[in-house]
Formats: sequence, structure tokens, C-alpha cells
Amino acid sequence: MNWVTGVVLALLVASGVMVFVRLARGPSMLDRAVAVDALLAVVVAGLGARAAEARTPYTLPVLLVLAFLGFTGSVASARFIAVRGAEPPERPGGQEPAGSGEPEGPGRPVEPVEPEGAERPERPERTEWTERPKRDDGREGTAADGEETGG
Repeated sequence: MNWVTGVVLALLVASGVMVFVRLARGPSMLDRAVAVDALLAVVVAGLGARAAEARTPYTLPVLLVLAFLGFTGSVASARFIAVRGAEPPERPGGQEPAGSGEPEGPGRPVEPVEPEGAERPERPERTEWTERPKRDDGREGTAADGEETGG
């Protein structure tokens, strides 16, 4: 092990410790999601440094899979956090407001916000899937329903 490898290893260990502290402390779910993504990046960097030091290309598929999993995990957690909404601020003593009948925070339903002056397009009328097609003479059904076509 030369001095460059020692410096890289020390930097990776230091960044891993700092990321792990952020993962443990939070305070929000978004901070933890970013910390998990950063921790995976540190692991990938460590494996890449090890592969470069040993001059072996065999870890490249593992690095690619880990990078792909990190990316998809980040996108999935970002979508989950966006759908769930921001976490409500913590109340002193962990008490809920008295007499509040509506759910607060992540459990409340999200209402879509429409820009001012925007009109909703009219929806076409829906037909029931059980509705039978009309024939040219206005009766329900088709000629295949047992009626002869006269040919």
C-alpha cells in the first residue's frame, strides 16, 4: 500500500463516518435518504479505489450494479417523499392539538393546485361497459345475437 492509497482510504473512511452521522441524526426523512445515497457512493468509490490499486477489472460489474441500485433507490425514495409530503414539525412534548378532527402531516390528503384562470377540460360522457351496442334501427344488440340477417 502506497501513500496515495492510504490518503484515499482515510478520506473515504472520514466521509463514511460523516455520512453515517447524518444518517443517524436526520432530522428529516429527506436527510436520511440523501445520506443513504451518499453512503452507497462512498462504498462504490471505495470499491473503485480497491480495483484501481489492485489493477483488476473484475469489480466493474459490481460497481455498475451498485451505481444503478443507488440511482433507482434515490429516485424511488424521492418519489415516495414527494407523494407522502413533508413531515410535520414536532410539537413540544409530542402532543397533538386538541380538537383537531383532520389528520395532520403525511396522513392528510393532498389536493391538486390549479393555476388561476385555468379551465378544466370537459370529459366525454362515460358509458357503462355492460351497455350493448346500438344497431342502425335503434335496437340493442347485433345481428349475431340470434337474429337472421336475411341473406
